[in-house]
Amino acid sequence: MTLALISAALRRRPFTLLYAALLLAAFASLIGAPVPLALVAWFAASIAALELWHAAEPTILWRLGCCAPTHAERERIEASLGCVHLEVLVLDSPRLWLGCGLRCRCLVITRAALEVLEDRALVGVLYQAAAPARCAAVAGQVVVSIGLLPILSASAASTGLALLGRLLALVVGNALVIPLLLWPEGFIRWAGRAFGALIVGLVGSVLLSSGLAAAGAALLLAWAIVPGLRALLAWEARRTERAADQATIAAGLGWELLEGLDTFALAEPMSAPSGLLGVLAPAGAPLPVRAELIRRALSATSAN
Repeated sequence: MTLALISAALRRRPFTLLYAALLLAAFASLIGAPVPLALVAWFAASIAALELWHAAEPTILWRLGCCAPTHAERERIEASLGCVHLEVLVLDSPRLWLGCGLRCRCLVITRAALEVLEDRALVGVLYQAAAPARCAAVAGQVVVSIGLLPILSASAASTGLALLGRLLALVVGNALVIPLLLWPEGFIRWAGRAFGALIVGLVGSVLLSSGLAAAGAALLLAWAIVPGLRALLAWEARRTERAADQATIAAGLGWELLEGLDTFALAEPMSAPSGLLGVLAPAGAPLPVRAELIRRALSATSAN
């Protein structure tokens, strides 16, 4: 099952997986490790992580505040799903979002989303969220994160050093007095960035000159690599979202999904959660854009 999930993840996130593989190969070359061995280790670690996540996902979601729906909510969800069997957990949050777990039949929806959605709209929204493409995309993001652990660690270290730069800017501003009087926020922001860049460059150069080429290069390049990765992940998330929307339309639930999106758009903009829950519900296309694409697809289907 895990191998099938990885295969599906490869189809959902081919570009980020290739991106991660190339960076991992470069990192392995810099530390003198065999590239095939590094790729095999990544594959093995991904299998182990997916198996562990699959087993521990219910416990993790409960720890993050998710709970079983109330009796009334369960009756409503079961009536909306009909013969489709899904394990739906509810998060008591005022924000409107829902996401798919690593297990294809596990969904998380906020109580606020349940309250604003009508039964007809709930059918389409739940069906779209449970699409296999969404589950494969979640698995793909886990695999990519494992492969890019060295770069992500370097990015975290770079962020920490940048914070030191802001602290240094605050110390310098207090010592000089005038900059904080004339331009307090701007001085701390821009001087902090300058000091942070100098600190990161200095530490990275020291690592390179000390023979730690991989660590130094990762620290110096993380500022460019990680934003590129995030942009690629966001593009693939929108691509997966479109595939799930098309699957919902093909199942005859397009108008129900459109009604749900219109309800969300009228209530408030959907905002992706943070932390681990953000993996389950990545930010997609803006709701008006997405609704317009679905409306065009439904009109084209009706015309045919």
